[in-house]
Amino acid sequence: MQVIIFAAWDSEVVSIPPLTQSPKPLAVILKRQKMRLLLLIVLTTFSLADSKAKGDCMNRHFKEDKIELNLCQSYYSYNETTTLIFKARTKVLNDYIKEKILNGQLKDKKLVINIMEQSMTYEHLFVKQNENGYEIDFSGYPTIQKLTAIVDNFTKSDWKQFIVGLNGLSETVCKNQIEKFYDSISVSKPRQMSLDKFIVWSSGQLHIDYINDSLKYFLDSFPLKVNITSSPLPVQIKDRYLFFDNQTIFVLQGQEIIKTFKIEPIEDDIKMFQEYYNIYIYDKWVNLCYPEEENWIYTYSYDKNKFYKNTEK
Repeated sequence: MQVIIFAAWDSEVVSIPPLTQSPKPLAVILKRQKMRLLLLIVLTTFSLADSKAKGDCMNRHFKEDKIELNLCQSYYSYNETTTLIFKARTKVLNDYIKEKILNGQLKDKKLVINIMEQSMTYEHLFVKQNENGYEIDFSGYPTIQKLTAIVDNFTKSDWKQFIVGLNGLSETVCKNQIEKFYDSISVSKPRQMSLDKFIVWSSGQLHIDYINDSLKYFLDSFPLKVNITSSPLPVQIKDRYLFFDNQTIFVLQGQEIIKTFKIEPIEDDIKMFQEYYNIYIYDKWVNLCYPEEENWIYTYSYDKNKFYKNTEK
């Protein structure tokens, strides 16, 4: 399921074309009722004692041979591309750990990583291990360099656990201590790891590849000049793709952007606007609805390559 967030202004407003018959959906990309949405909200604490660490999570779980990674993003700022980058980092880190185990540098134990978006918790970092495995708890999103540096730290004979964030220290003091820890384990040191290109998401001929700890769009084997900056992921209608970038929707056909459209916020207060559109794909239309399918706000016509706003709403 994709969660789709838009916040935009200055949209093109045109009259609604007559629709004599409601099109039958070929694929429902996203359909969410409010009760179903509540089932996606996971109250996650990641073993943190402070009540500030509790909140509404969009929780994603990735599992490889030697690693499990739990990612908690705020329900209100969920970003699918953040999910994809950590899906890829889990694979890269798993390969890194397996090589360390194979070379006898690391004990053969599973690593569990818990990551919570910074806005949902206090500043903290827990690095610990026992006879059953390794465990790391992060506030904020760690880079692949930080992840591999901590794995290297587990290989040291003089390894010591590191726990900052439960002792009543200020955010500033915690940040300083965490940065000193990273300096002590040489985060900036170059490390040999497999960062070969691989696909993390695809739809038809369009796919997102992980390259050098970043994400890139490709159409077949051709890279696209479209940045991956935010949710949601593209949707496909026939031979076209709709890309969503904060305030703007781009329509791509082949290598060319053939239409650009800006949308308006649902709420009057743009600062508080974090609403979700449900997207439905039909034979010749793409509908952006809120909150349900019958209440469409915008629609895209494939035949006319044009967006329409429902002026009756």
